[in-house]
Amino acid sequence: MTHPVYLVRHGQSEWNVLRLTQGQTAHPRLTDLGRDQAQRAARTIEKDLTGPSPRILSSDLVRARETAEVLARRLGVLDGQVVLDERLREQHLGSLEGRGYDETWAVAAEHDWSDPTLPVAGGESLQDVHDRMASMLAGLDRNQVTVLVSHGDAIRAVLAHLGGLEPHQAPWVEVPNGAVARIDGRAISWIDP
Repeated sequence: MTHPVYLVRHGQSEWNVLRLTQGQTAHPRLTDLGRDQAQRAARTIEKDLTGPSPRILSSDLVRARETAEVLARRLGVLDGQVVLDERLREQHLGSLEGRGYDETWAVAAEHDWSDPTLPVAGGESLQDVHDRMASMLAGLDRNQVTVLVSHGDAIRAVLAHLGGLEPHQAPWVEVPNGAVARIDGRAISWIDP
């Protein structure tokens, strides 16, 4: 039997509030709202789940790891059973990390998004993120329910991959903090709390 995969974006971080571009900056922690969003995500998954506790894999960046810990407590995953995986990290945004959103968006407007292999500000390209997220999905054991805790750009890469689109062809999808998507095969549905 093939089980679903739940894809969760981390809760609001301190840098989300400060409007600073995070990328793979490791240290921003969850805010109180971010912890609440993680709790809502956990309740959403809990209502949808059937069967035993899921396996949880998370980006190793603090904001995702803290979200995964909240999910684990609510979903009955034992301490130490959250698996950290660097492939679930956000896109590395090079010199844009730590800059304000307005400055980042101005640089992004000048980027050639038609070339998916072009690194963003010395970081990763869209293709890099697409390939590592596809690798993550391909390696999952679909005989058990899995929860993946990741980031906005990485989740958009999953959506492109599952939609059979090249990363630069995928439409922009807003992925709010704490959002939960359910993947069944190649079909994705967003689950409302």
